[in-house]
Amino acid sequence: MASKVRIGIIGCARILNAHLRGYKLLQENGFGDLFEIVALCARKEEDAHRFRRRGEGPGPRPAPVDAPGDPLNAPHAYISDLHPERDAAVYTDYNAMLARGEIDAAIILTGHDNHHSIAIDAMRAGKHILVEKPMAISVKAAQRMCEVADETGRVLSIAENVNFNPGTWASQWAVETGLIGDVQLLYRGVIGFRNARPDLVAARTPWRQSKLGAGGGVAIDLGVHLFNGVRAICGPVKSVQALWRTLEPVRVLMSDDDRAVVARVENQVDDAFFANFEFEAGGIGHLAVSRSARGTQVGVPGGTNIWGSKGAISNGQLFGENGESENVEDRFQREADPSLVNQVMPRGMTDAFALENLNWLQAIADGKPAQMSGEEGTIDLALSYAILESGMLNRTVTLDEMLTGEVEGYQKEINEYYGL
Repeated sequence: MASKVRIGIIGCARILNAHLRGYKLLQENGFGDLFEIVALCARKEEDAHRFRRRGEGPGPRPAPVDAPGDPLNAPHAYISDLHPERDAAVYTDYNAMLARGEIDAAIILTGHDNHHSIAIDAMRAGKHILVEKPMAISVKAAQRMCEVADETGRVLSIAENVNFNPGTWASQWAVETGLIGDVQLLYRGVIGFRNARPDLVAARTPWRQSKLGAGGGVAIDLGVHLFNGVRAICGPVKSVQALWRTLEPVRVLMSDDDRAVVARVENQVDDAFFANFEFEAGGIGHLAVSRSARGTQVGVPGGTNIWGSKGAISNGQLFGENGESENVEDRFQREADPSLVNQVMPRGMTDAFALENLNWLQAIADGKPAQMSGEEGTIDLALSYAILESGMLNRTVTLDEMLTGEVEGYQKEINEYYGL
């Protein structure tokens, strides 16, 4: 049996709870022999101790978003829940973690601005990498990460939970097997914010309002999720035509009890967009998102709605031409090849964070590319930045233009700042 992959976590962010929940599920389903989390790195030492052992360090942070099911709101978890027999090492400098040589792989959960620099340093130090979405601060930064992964032979994977949602793959199977015919239209959107304060700092993290810190707003933070699901289910996207706005030029950071404003933050990024796009196969789609919009929240019913020449998929239901429907995941589990079903939901697991980490660990063990590779993450990022580039140019922008760097007006300031 191959030895366990020794993992170091760089960045003790709120999303770490969802990853730890996933690793606990891996243990409970017989995959515990694949990994051991041995180190934590955070700029503030107390943030690492917040996750190391139950009963030590500061208490859990407040929920960052007003959406109970959001992974950012996952219950607080501890490394000791996974490995009670040992304490993870704690670092405040990731280079010191890399130099010690006690890890084989690293999970990067820092802000968008240093995903690329940390990943490149770690891969050059011989470590395999799982990096949270969006994978980098710009398309050029993402491409550089892929180049270094090729140079070093390390596994680079993107923690894109949409890509490991069983519903995503059940819908892909339905499309690929022709159950709705040729894809013609796709429609998805949500306008507004559940909270009474639509001007809140996103996810209680002020850096998300900075262009040089986050790259973009909802076009990047949510766009990569949306385009990943769109591509996984319906196939390659060819071009994007979009408009975007910054509706709230100043955002507020609230106290942990939400009773007082503790800071006002300049919002340098988009918080609303309308985007049309075209599939390579000819279908068209529309995505609409706003993290602001006052008064009420309106969401497009059905989630990701897809219409084909023979039927449709909406709200997890598969519709035939006669209007009759059935649950698409039920149909998938009943009729798809059992090996495919087991690949999508190994041992019946459905938690996307467990599945994305499992795929990464198995790619390391097998010496194969991860399902959510750096190249796939780069495409999602390029399509998301195409929203912002298209809005600046007031024209359609193709994926090829984004990947070759022919279009990068919005990203120019970012690339120059980071020397890309």
